Amino acid sequence: METLKMIQSRKAIRKYSGQISDDQLHEILVAANAGPVGMGRYDDYRLTVIQDPQVLSKLNGIYEAPTVIVVSIKEDSASDEVSTGAIVHNMELAAEDQGLGANYNMASLESIPSDVIPDGFKPAFALTLGQTDEKFTPREIPLDRIKTNMVK
Repeated sequence: METLKMIQSRKAIRKYSGQISDDQLHEILVAANAGPVGMGRYDDYRLTVIQDPQVLSKLNGIYEAPTVIVVSIKEDSASDEVSTGAIVHNMELAAEDQGLGANYNMASLESIPSDVIPDGFKPAFALTLGQTDEKFTPREIPLDRIKTNMVK
């Protein structure tokens, strides 16, 4: 899919019809690792892929997603928030490029069991993923949706 068409087709998916494949997960993790991280501090981030039904059943607000990927951080600074957002956005776009459903998720963070996240890290952002029957079609995006000030 062309980048702008994919961006115009993006939508939050809250109904999933099945588990993603290992190959699809691999592509999503490649996209995550391609994400920009402030000051190149990649060691300060961790990805946790949750597909265990017992663990998933403990998470709030995941819409019965069969996969949740959590981005965790060592520190909590403005650059960490931006970096985690970029990582999750890369994963979301990679998922939808494969026809998968995805949704940004912060509602589940407090309910993630502590033994699931690596020691010394705290969950910062998550993405729910799964197969979907939804179709992704480009939509018209109004240019004034976000008010813009021009300085030329």
